[in-house]
Amino acid sequence: MIERGAISTDREHYRATLERLRRFARLTDSRFRIPFTSIRFGVGPILGVIPVVGDLAGLALSGYVILEARRVQAPGLLQLRMLGNGVVDALGGVIPFVGDVFDVWFKANDRNVELLTRYLEQQLAPPPSTGWRWLPLVIAALGTAFLIVLFLAL
Repeated sequence: MIERGAISTDREHYRATLERLRRFARLTDSRFRIPFTSIRFGVGPILGVIPVVGDLAGLALSGYVILEARRVQAPGLLQLRMLGNGVVDALGGVIPFVGDVFDVWFKANDRNVELLTRYLEQQLAPPPSTGWRWLPLVIAALGTAFLIVLFLAL
């Protein structure tokens, strides 16, 4: 796990990485729009039109996002989930015609960038405050109350 101090010094690096990955995901998954619809697609589904080779190329492109996740030391489980998204996208895209529609719908790179964004935002967030900071005040109040009760009882 990365120490919080290391993250704060690399904050701009992580923001730049996320911005670069967002542009990449937009290019591969949602750069173009079918006119008169809200349906968006990118270079990935266009490559997917080429049987098998296009889907393998799409998987290789997904590997770039996973490589960046590795560079920022994202947890292995997160990287594995991202790899799973890429594999699902590649396998779903293998089916003729239906696979092309699946590629337009699934958008593995958008999903992976979103996963990495959520992870990095959690890492960059300030640590949550704990209730323990109130403990001395509670002890002092209870002690004072005890002394008052003891004094009144005498």
